[in-house]
Amino acid sequence: MAKIKIGDFLKISFTLVVKGSGQVIETTDEKIAQKANIFDEKNSYGQRLMIVGNDEMYLKKLNESIVGKDVGEKFKVSIPPEDTFGQRDPSKIKLLGRKELVAKNIIPEVGRQIQWGNQTGVVLSAVGGRVRVDFNHPLVGQTIEYKVEIIEKITGAKKKLEVLIDYLLPGVDLKTFSIKNEKEKITITMPEEITTKDLYLQFRKIRIATEINKNFPDCKEVLFIDSFKF
Repeated sequence: MAKIKIGDFLKISFTLVVKGSGQVIETTDEKIAQKANIFDEKNSYGQRLMIVGNDEMYLKKLNESIVGKDVGEKFKVSIPPEDTFGQRDPSKIKLLGRKELVAKNIIPEVGRQIQWGNQTGVVLSAVGGRVRVDFNHPLVGQTIEYKVEIIEKITGAKKKLEVLIDYLLPGVDLKTFSIKNEKEKITITMPEEITTKDLYLQFRKIRIATEINKNFPDCKEVLFIDSFKF
């Protein structure tokens, strides 16, 4: 089988950890998530789509590292702080008044994570009326490590379209969709239960069309049809 290259559609599994401590940040494995106490029943565990070279889906270094690998291969890639959350910024450590925090029902206990405006921070100290809060990202200054397994390489336009729509519309039943690929025009017919319940569907359609434009160079038009049955 040919080596993996930019633009390939893959199914992968991974676990993302803090290098050194082994703290699990994210994983596709439900059992690992439960063991690490990060399990979230709202998450969908299992294999994930990766379009190689798409830095919006995964970090650039992971995209670069997977090129040239083979399906079935397992590998690790370390990503330094400068490619993730950077180094600690002293200007993001703020002094806040205890009274103004308590007035907003925030109890300033050391080690507690608090929300202040649109920022999330951790209380470093609380002495008298002054509270010192670190608004740096919790993983700032840390090297993170991906542990990856390449499960499958997806081929064929129809299958690629299906996994792309499944990725951008998580939780949908693709059996209720109709996808017609005429190379220069791709028509996607959506069922009533999607068109009437998803308030953000128009934005998702734009995203789907944008990703199709990136990954299907022959396509000149994406047509969405909302289907209603009586």
